[in-house]
Amino acid sequence: MRRTPPLFFFVVSALGCGSSPPPKAPPSQAVPTDAAASTDQTPDQAPPTPADDAPSPLPKACADPAAALCTPPGRFVERLCDKAHQDVALALLTRGTPFTRLYLRGKLDELLFDEEVLALRFHAPSKTGMVVGSGAGTYDVLRWDGSCATGIEAEAITQTRPPNPRSARVKWHRIEPKAQDVLIAGSDAVKRAHAKRGKECRGAMTGDVSAACEKADAALGDAVVAYLRGGGSLPPVEF
Repeated sequence: MRRTPPLFFFVVSALGCGSSPPPKAPPSQAVPTDAAASTDQTPDQAPPTPADDAPSPLPKACADPAAALCTPPGRFVERLCDKAHQDVALALLTRGTPFTRLYLRGKLDELLFDEEVLALRFHAPSKTGMVVGSGAGTYDVLRWDGSCATGIEAEAITQTRPPNPRSARVKWHRIEPKAQDVLIAGSDAVKRAHAKRGKECRGAMTGDVSAACEKADAALGDAVVAYLRGGGSLPPVEF
């Protein structure tokens, strides 16, 4: 029988030792995965994991009671400003909610002079780096039409309520039917304005409409704002 030379046997043995896999972590150090952790649980026993975007009641308290402004929670604001939410804006701006109202000192882009908005966030000026604008900070706000306006210079905003605050036009066709019914039933002014709009617009919601329809639509929005500012009620809104 042919023997392997001793030197060759040593090299093969050394390579074999060097290629062995690293030792496994002790069982006490292993972190179970979600799948492993749930193997002993039936579906009925598994803890609930509610979705972040599941509808929930609107906030009714300041995110930070000690802050100078009463604003909704930050995560709620992030969702709110993804797109316009007409019903949510009506519910938050109606009389009796704790959130801070702000007013425009002058016309700013699409925002109106003396327009009433709801404070959502205040961005303090940066203490380092380049200062943009007046350096007094900026506001993010919610308008009556459900849209958010961001980065408004602090100098363009006041908390002093003007004699006749204005509002962004409320979009009647974006209000939930249940809320529309409550508004019409609760306010004679809204009821009359709604009938007038129906006559002038003849069922049109948006698009190419007459000047009379535009005027009637604006009057209906104004009636809704006046009713809610005066303490009018809405059905519960979830968001």
